[in-house]
Amino acid sequence: MDGICHWFSNCEKNKQHYLVSFYLTPEVFFTTLIPLDINADEIWMVERKLLILNGVIAYISWYYNTTTFHISILGELGVKESWTKLFVFELCPNIEYPIGAGKNGDMFFVKKDGELVYFHLCTHMIEELGGVKATHSSRVIIYNKSLISIEKISH
Repeated sequence: MDGICHWFSNCEKNKQHYLVSFYLTPEVFFTTLIPLDINADEIWMVERKLLILNGVIAYISWYYNTTTFHISILGELGVKESWTKLFVFELCPNIEYPIGAGKNGDMFFVKKDGELVYFHLCTHMIEELGGVKATHSSRVIIYNKSLISIEKISH
């Protein structure tokens, strides 16, 4: 996003979780501590997925084998306190895990039978996508067409 690659990292020793950001142009790393918004003793039971939500870095978290999801967004890189919890919502029991967000911020989830559903954040309605199957490695990627070549981006 905007010439920066982001991913999650964690430190087993102190149970801290980080957003690691790599700036492509100056080739430097930057870390942002992720707040522990759940019980530290149960951290091994928490799943997290990094995503872009309406053009902002966000993550969705949930306890393993539950259907209550928490979405937080980042205000400023490097500032732990700038993470803001945006939504907490519960979905029906046949929902297993999220795979990402679409252009308008709505979420895609995989049901226990492997079928893909679309969750509208504003209306809280779930729409089945008619037999579209997903796997645990499925991801949502937002594609923006550009007339600029990759060579020109790095110069």
